[in-house]
Amino acid sequence: MNPILSALSVAALATIAAVGVMAGFRRRDPVPVLPMGDPLEDRRLALERSLADLEDARAGGALGDAEFRRLRTETQTRLERVGRAIDARHHPKQVAVDSSSADGEAAAPVAEAPRAPMRVPGWAVGVLLAGVVSAVVLSSLTRESSTPPAATAPASDASDPYAFFEQRVKAHPDDVAARLDLARRYLDGRRVTDALEQYTAVLRLDPTDAEAHAQIGLILLLNGRPAQALRSVEDALQVAPDYPEAIFYKGVILLRGLDRPDQSIDAFRAYLAAAPYGAERGTAQKLITEAEKRISQAGAGG
Repeated sequence: MNPILSALSVAALATIAAVGVMAGFRRRDPVPVLPMGDPLEDRRLALERSLADLEDARAGGALGDAEFRRLRTETQTRLERVGRAIDARHHPKQVAVDSSSADGEAAAPVAEAPRAPMRVPGWAVGVLLAGVVSAVVLSSLTRESSTPPAATAPASDASDPYAFFEQRVKAHPDDVAARLDLARRYLDGRRVTDALEQYTAVLRLDPTDAEAHAQIGLILLLNGRPAQALRSVEDALQVAPDYPEAIFYKGVILLRGLDRPDQSIDAFRAYLAAAPYGAERGTAQKLITEAEKRISQAGAGG
């Protein structure tokens, strides 16, 4: 087919569509532009997508059952935290009674007036659609005059334990859950620098992510910087005071990094209270015994 005739046909169809769209904007009450998406809802959807990706990875053999269960549990925990944040926002605390009220009754909360939705002027839509028509014509001419490259499937090495997780991050670079999973995988493989890079990227996306703060604290402890490690773990606990892993790391930092056995015992007991069946339950009990022994030795030596 003649490429010029093809391009003109495409342009005609695009123009008809543009006229239909413009008709809507010539109304007295133009269609409002919807507000931007909710970040928490976006996070929830990303976590739900991560759960689906994990199911696909297990079905395809990229993940073993044990690794799948661990990652699914972590992702579900994050999803529950986001759900609680959404619920807390939708059900705020009731407004306190105004003590200065003349009749002593509770002051009714003043509802904030809804913001008027943004409206796009018709001339702006016209300019945009003109650009779209031009782009469609140019694209049609380009396709007619060039041979499309053969589609190639992304390479995946089933023997690479990081391939699935790296591919998820590459496909969804703003997905916090995908980066956390990759960082944990790097940390398990002792690729500490790569893990730190991912956790840092997570905090750029979400500065309040408790898991990233806690894991960075662990990495700092491993690098011989216990004071900074404690500050990072405290940041995690400020966001999520009952986060078991951060509480456990705090105890380890206090005992092994800062030689504060008495304070570490409090942290380990708090961990056991928060996660009585947690993965580090046995280790926490052993470290309490170690801390008590150090305190006893210090007292005998004094």
